[in-house]
Amino acid sequence: MTISYLLVALLPLAVAAALQPLQVFAMISLMKGRRGVANGLAYISGMTAFRLALGALFWVFLSGVEEAIESGGGKFGLIVGTVLVVLGIALLFYGLRYGFSANEGEETTPTWLKNLGDASPAKAGMIGVAMLALDPKDWLVDLAAVDMVAAADLGGLASVVAYLWYALLSMTPVFIPLIMVLAAPQKGTESLDSLNAWLERHARIIVIAVAILLGGYFLYSGLEMLGVFS
Repeated sequence: MTISYLLVALLPLAVAAALQPLQVFAMISLMKGRRGVANGLAYISGMTAFRLALGALFWVFLSGVEEAIESGGGKFGLIVGTVLVVLGIALLFYGLRYGFSANEGEETTPTWLKNLGDASPAKAGMIGVAMLALDPKDWLVDLAAVDMVAAADLGGLASVVAYLWYALLSMTPVFIPLIMVLAAPQKGTESLDSLNAWLERHARIIVIAVAILLGGYFLYSGLEMLGVFS
């Protein structure tokens, strides 16, 4: 697999990681305070640091597990494939169930996310870490990205570049509120309110789409690793 092919292959995972409304809701709330830009940068830094650290941890973990299984005569690919199939089915079930469930009176944005304007940059950074650390979907997507990079076997530098590409793309929506405020400071609050209102209207659809996209990707990848499509 070439580096260009790997970068393209990582796009579905980056999209799934990026389409997380709660992460953008938190960014918008942090940007509304007196230290909006500083809080936004700290929030992004916290998320970036955690994603890179988690990627490194997964890389070490997967390398060790694969070596142990292969040395014992097992097939690491079969185990990973089975796990991906199970995760894929679970996510598809969740997305379809959430899509067909009633949503009357459902609160899109948790109350605590609406009151982050007075947070300090240090707290904003910790919130950025928590948004990823407490979301199992982000762990699954990052793990899948690391597994794809490792499977490409492109060498150290190329692998790092590929994961950084994925990490950058996965953060794209979070940059939008910051760019809006920097581009038009005088309309900062108005622009953020408009973006927040748009997300409120479409958050449910985004969550369903991410679950189905990610579930379908995991299911297909798992079946492919199990030899169903070979």
